[in-house]
Amino acid sequence: MRADWLSDPLFWVLALPALAVSGLLFQMILSLFNCCAAFKFRGRAVQLKWWMIPAASAVSGLLWLLAALYAAFLA
Repeated sequence: MRADWLSDPLFWVLALPALAVSGLLFQMILSLFNCCAAFKFRGRAVQLKWWMIPAASAVSGLLWLLAALYAAFLA
């Protein structure tokens, strides 16, 4: 593992979508404590479905795993 993986643009191509999905997942979890169970996505209220949190957590985990593997082995 090199020391300059943080300045590698390909790492950020992998890490920024992971960060975005993590933020969306956080917003979904917080909406569970709201009266309507709705979260905002692009300014519109989206009603939370049963599959949205497991799907977002799986995608987030996969994207973070890809970013970590890239930083550990390829960078």
